[in-house]
Amino acid sequence: MIQHHPIATQIYNLLIKDEITKQEGEILFDFLNISVKINEKSAVGDLFQEWFAEWMRQKNINFRTKQNTQEFPDFLVDENSNITGLLEIKSFYSSANFDVANFEAYCDSLTTQSYRLDADYLIFAYDMQKYKFKVKEVWIKKIWEITGKSKKYPVKCQPKRNSLYSIRPIQWYSNKAKYRPFNSRLDFVEALYNTLKIATRKTEESYEWLHKVGGCDGWLQKVKDNYLLHTGEEL
Repeated sequence: MIQHHPIATQIYNLLIKDEITKQEGEILFDFLNISVKINEKSAVGDLFQEWFAEWMRQKNINFRTKQNTQEFPDFLVDENSNITGLLEIKSFYSSANFDVANFEAYCDSLTTQSYRLDADYLIFAYDMQKYKFKVKEVWIKKIWEITGKSKKYPVKCQPKRNSLYSIRPIQWYSNKAKYRPFNSRLDFVEALYNTLKIATRKTEESYEWLHKVGGCDGWLQKVKDNYLLHTGEEL
């Protein structure tokens, strides 16, 4: 059974208790005494995260953010740790096409911060019609529960300029989806390993950090060792 951080679980349960999927709202921009309703879907992600932070404050949920707000994770909900209680917020309209993480940076980080594998992802599917905003569904997931393989790669990724740019989600919420999520954290890491082998065959010169850890095989062992070091458990 998948274990989520207790605070992340509490947050999810409070959202369900608030019946978030039955509510409707508006997004307003107020400046110089001019108030404008927003109907632009691309603006929702960052704005919703700001709302979510205020919602947590009003629920008396303690959290921290990194000084650089672009760093992973979006929120730290464990007061006593920087390696547990990692909470990422994702939102999407229509179908999940957000970036889960930058492919190369994420793989690199796992050699020293393998605890990132246990982060919780709170994901919101939303709708916006005629200036009305509504959350249609909410999930709490681990990274391997929202990712899977694609036709080209062992882990679905978005290519950019002949290299792999970002890890992308699959349609984990659809029973009709062609590809299913990974079964475990280890399955996900091994798929990353196989994707790295494909990526480095095409653009070896851009993976200097990988050579420093002994190539793809060295990377896999490094991730396993680092996870054991941080958690006391086998990957």
